[in-house]
Amino acid sequence: MAAKPTLVLNEGAVRFALALGVQQRQKLVKALEALVSYPQAEADFHEVDLTGRKFSVVAVRPFLVTYWWDGAVDELRIVDIQRVKS
Repeated sequence: MAAKPTLVLNEGAVRFALALGVQQRQKLVKALEALVSYPQAEADFHEVDLTGRKFSVVAVRPFLVTYWWDGAVDELRIVDIQRVKS
């Protein structure tokens, strides 16, 4: 069985997660664990930054998680987390 990629969160994502209440943080952790379990899963949509890097975005209510999987070093890099307004 292949090892799961290393989960790497940028500073903004860490600050976002730490500011959440316990229940919301638990939901976010479960969402991130699911992404790490299968980083190749189809995203809900994609974005491209100014350098041309393609980011995947998944909606896991109440969050939007933006990430990219660096297969060369087997890291799942979370670059943004936003709360979805209901």
